[in-house]
Amino acid sequence: MGLSVRIASVCTPSECADRFRNCYGVVSLQVGSIRELGLDVVLDSQSHGQIVGLPYREDDRTTADRLADSLASLSQIVWRP
Repeated sequence: MGLSVRIASVCTPSECADRFRNCYGVVSLQVGSIRELGLDVVLDSQSHGQIVGLPYREDDRTTADRLADSLASLSQIVWRP
């Protein structure tokens, strides 16, 4: 299990936002940047993937928080309501 992501070449930011009842924004991340953190992206369909390698917060809070902060820092906001 991982963090769910949509593939930008298949889904526009507004289409991604429309999939949620409440969406506060859509961000873009580059796969290479994710991999530089020691994580990976695994596709499970043409339009969807999972960021894998993230520990559960209950198992390793320090690493989970560090990686969450790193992912947030690498993210670029591409859509806001």
